[in-house]
Amino acid sequence: MAEYRELYGEIRKARADVAAVAVDPPHSSAAVRQRLALPFPILCDSQRAIVKAWGVFNAEERGGIAIPAVFVVDRSGIVRFASVDSMTARISAKDILGYLQAGMPNATVNPPRTSLRLQLGNLFRAVHNAIKSRIRSPQKS
Repeated sequence: MAEYRELYGEIRKARADVAAVAVDPPHSSAAVRQRLALPFPILCDSQRAIVKAWGVFNAEERGGIAIPAVFVVDRSGIVRFASVDSMTARISAKDILGYLQAGMPNATVNPPRTSLRLQLGNLFRAVHNAIKSRIRSPQKS
């Protein structure tokens, strides 16, 4: 989301806007928005209705989370571009900006994904969250 924060002005110049959707409760989303200084809203889908309807719900993780994804919806409400990504490879905000600046042409190939490097701080947070959520390794039978 920080990448979209950095390009937000350019995205707005391309006559587009950004909104994130999270399954977290409103207070968690508000804290993330404040911590990352995001100029766009994080919409709360605590009931997971949106992520299920859009096919980006991962029921296997921590009681159900959203799969990282980017959707470009035009002013008529038509999805012009969709990229359902993974935790380790995602479409870059720069590629989305380029798509918007090009006038949202019909995409015929999947854009490249950026491989994300697991940084020590992210690894620490992942382990901390797993312990905090009391997630355990599956029992071997």
